[in-house]
Amino acid sequence: MRVRRGLLALLLACLGIALLVRYVMRDLSLDVDLLREGLLHMPGIVMENLEFDREISGDRWRVRLPLAEKLGERVMVRSVDIRRRTESGGEWYFFGAQGVYSHDEGAAVIQGLLGTIETPTRVLNLESPRLEWREAGREFSFPRGLTLYDDEFVLRTSEASMDESGVVVLEKGGTVTWTKPLR
Repeated sequence: MRVRRGLLALLLACLGIALLVRYVMRDLSLDVDLLREGLLHMPGIVMENLEFDREISGDRWRVRLPLAEKLGERVMVRSVDIRRRTESGGEWYFFGAQGVYSHDEGAAVIQGLLGTIETPTRVLNLESPRLEWREAGREFSFPRGLTLYDDEFVLRTSEASMDESGVVVLEKGGTVTWTKPLR
């Protein structure tokens, strides 16, 4: 009888340990998308030193956020640093003083934008008071103006858009000032 109780206790202990190990292993292998979806529904979260590194359509995107605060369905950031390495060998660097991302709208707004777009043949600097991006259109828009410049010219426009390949469309015209002397 004592042997049976001891054996039964040992079997129950092994079963309990097996269940514990199973749940711990399940918890350690959390699905990042499920975790992200869970965080979206939690109110008032402040996160520091976030970094996202993803490959999208052959391009490598790295986003660094020193401080992000979730307020309802929006995420507010006080600083944003974006780097994109294109499949063709170019690099984009964007820095914004503050920004907002809306998960429901699939849209982001960055205020106080400074940036650099490097291609194998040229380096362009970029400045804009406001950048808007919508996931659906995959287009960057500059509704409050855009300044592009390098060592040869300065282009200013009151409104512009840019696709993911870097093609800029001047919505309301603009001015170009050549800064490189003609020979």
